Amino acid sequence: MERLPELDDELQQLAESLGFRMVIIDRPGSVVAYSIHETPEDRRRLSYAMTHSDLWPRPETAHRDWVEIELAEMGRTVFHRLLDRDRRIVGHLVIGGVTGSPDWSRITAPAEHLGRLLGTWQTASDERMDLARRLVIDLVGPDPELRATAAEALLTDRILSDAPHYSAVVFGLPAGRTADRSLPGLAARQILRFVNETSTAHVVGGEIAEDLAVLIFPRPVVVTRMTRLLGEPSVAGVRAGIGPLTPLAEVHHSYELARLAWRATCLAPQEHPIVLPWADTGLDGLLARLPLESFGVSDLPPAVVGLLGADVPADLLATLRRFLEAGGDAAATARALDIHRSTLYYRLDKLRNLIPGDLRDGRLRTELLVGLRTAQLAGLLPTDAAG
Repeated sequence: MERLPELDDELQQLAESLGFRMVIIDRPGSVVAYSIHETPEDRRRLSYAMTHSDLWPRPETAHRDWVEIELAEMGRTVFHRLLDRDRRIVGHLVIGGVTGSPDWSRITAPAEHLGRLLGTWQTASDERMDLARRLVIDLVGPDPELRATAAEALLTDRILSDAPHYSAVVFGLPAGRTADRSLPGLAARQILRFVNETSTAHVVGGEIAEDLAVLIFPRPVVVTRMTRLLGEPSVAGVRAGIGPLTPLAEVHHSYELARLAWRATCLAPQEHPIVLPWADTGLDGLLARLPLESFGVSDLPPAVVGLLGADVPADLLATLRRFLEAGGDAAATARALDIHRSTLYYRLDKLRNLIPGDLRDGRLRTELLVGLRTAQLAGLLPTDAAG
């Protein structure tokens, strides 16, 4: 969490004068300041606030200064709105474990000062984040001069941590999720906040298109942690691709490969995890470079065109794919399909009558394997032909 010394001091003075333990949360609900919490019960509530406050229901304070809400692990909790100089809500002063009937009007005047402090900080923070986002767009863009200028500014202004290598992470949604285009940007912001609260590293990024976001990490990305963060219900459906480590001057290459990894996991979501490093994309990373959305059957290799044109049953196509992926190993193919080996041989005999060539031919096998995978990613195969 980024601490605000002046806000901390003012909050502590207020807490001591009123005799309450207090926390300030910003607009999204993250803790940005807190008073001293001395007792075990107070520290327990503080710990809960710091890990769960962004999941709390939003207090209805648009037309009144404060509300009371009963929260798990916090008990009776008061939320007093904090307004900036333009009278916009910028956060809330939170007091948990309330008993009795305190006079909350005593908070109104001090809350005005706290709101102005928080608003000033948020404005500066928003401006810095917007600058960082614009610099990252240049950093991963096509113009070498803009890339060099952006890299220098990010390091000189200490917006990005100085490190030997960096990794780009791209966030997006599979095709067809047009109603949720803001989710990739939300995922990037939530991860930025998590890094700020749990690490001293400076990560930068944000939305770079209407439905695409990128973060630049000054270190290797922990896939398991990223997967857990994208498992939050608030960003359900967002998938990510991770680029390889590169020097900052070459991080646009990491970005391009991260984008291909993201595209690969979206093209085959049942077969890839929601967070896919470029190194794990295999053939799909290569095929992700193709304009698959515009592919038709006629764009596929001739042997595959013949199979699809012959209206081959889905179970035979699935069998062929598994056989090719197993390198022609009949026993492995039968196990993968959970069928008896005699059933496999029966299907292979039928396939040999449909394929113009010898299945023992390595070039034909490659053509069929790559062609069928391309057809699957392009949506040209029946769903139950995936095997």
